Amino acid sequence: MANRKQISWEILPDEHKDKLMMKHLYYVPGVVVSNVTKQIFVSGQDGLRRDAKGRVLNEGDLEDQTRVSLEKIKSILAVEGATLHDVVQVTVFLRNASEREKHAEIRAKYFKERQPASTLVGTDFIFKEMLVEINAIAVL
Repeated sequence: MANRKQISWEILPDEHKDKLMMKHLYYVPGVVVSNVTKQIFVSGQDGLRRDAKGRVLNEGDLEDQTRVSLEKIKSILAVEGATLHDVVQVTVFLRNASEREKHAEIRAKYFKERQPASTLVGTDFIFKEMLVEINAIAVL
């Protein structure tokens, strides 16, 4: 785990302190990391949950797909001894960007202490059932 002194979570210039930015507490304009020993780049993880026959079990359920995606990221990080607490940046791809608030509510439960820097992109996916995909960068 990165020493908390190596990470500055408070990069919030005055021009970012408008009403919109202050309302979206999950949005952090920037994170500075210095003198880390390891960086972990997690590829995009979809939120699909499938049964033994490959059928999607959570089609149309953004909340569940967000949880599944973040749980996949957690398990990848754990292999290297990292947790979501070590994540400094995420990129979120949503099929319907207007559902960002719903997504943010679930995401906030996973990033409780500090929100990582983030980018949200509205996009179409190859699989019609996919509603969300998240990638992450963590530092130790």
